[in-house]
Amino acid sequence: MTPHRAADDRGTSITELLISMMLLAVVIATTATMTISFQRTNSQNIARQDQIDVARSATERITKTIRTAIKPSQLPGCTATACDVDAFISASQTSMQFYANLQNASNLVGPRRVTYSLATTGPDAGKLVEKVQVPDSATPGAAGYVYCNAELAGASAACKARLTVRTLAKGVLSSGSQPLFRYFGTTGAELPLTPGVPLTAAQIEEVLSVEILVKVQSPSPSRPKPTTYIQRVLLPNTQAVLRNDVGATP
Repeated sequence: MTPHRAADDRGTSITELLISMMLLAVVIATTATMTISFQRTNSQNIARQDQIDVARSATERITKTIRTAIKPSQLPGCTATACDVDAFISASQTSMQFYANLQNASNLVGPRRVTYSLATTGPDAGKLVEKVQVPDSATPGAAGYVYCNAELAGASAACKARLTVRTLAKGVLSSGSQPLFRYFGTTGAELPLTPGVPLTAAQIEEVLSVEILVKVQSPSPSRPKPTTYIQRVLLPNTQAVLRNDVGATP
């Protein structure tokens, strides 16, 4: 008589083994997909928040400084004819330079010369830089306030100490349709600008407000969409900016 074999001694068939392996593969693939998706989303959120922080910080910094733009002749002690110059020295879509009454109580230091510039080519492309320099002397001469070339290779240590350079943002995007800076005159109309061409002296005389558009894209591999931060700055002290023969619109 043939002995009876117990049911649990039959083992696993090839069909059952294949089904088990397929189910396990589906579970592993689903888990991996969910994990990768979560990591990508998390990375994008972090990069996007970084973009927001960078754009907001840069815009607020520039806004605060522009509000202090002033003509040197408005400062006490600067009565020389050479002091009667515009608050803005130069202005284009990607850069501007102006005199600012920063940390200058009673004009003991003199107006700082502030420069904002965005590199559009080369290894520094996308870098927004702020440069702030104090004059060589708080007392203006016949030529007005003088600023040494602190970036010259042979500049003295004292001269270099008068210049502060700070990177405000990286990954800044700018184009002709969405420039970093836009300028508006006394009538509220935008002063026309051609990419790469600064405002003329006559246009600079009219600048009454500036629009800052900081568009940042993180270098993160997740490549989130760019973050744009816009701020329109109305220069508070019109008389400190406009020439005597240029009137502000009420």
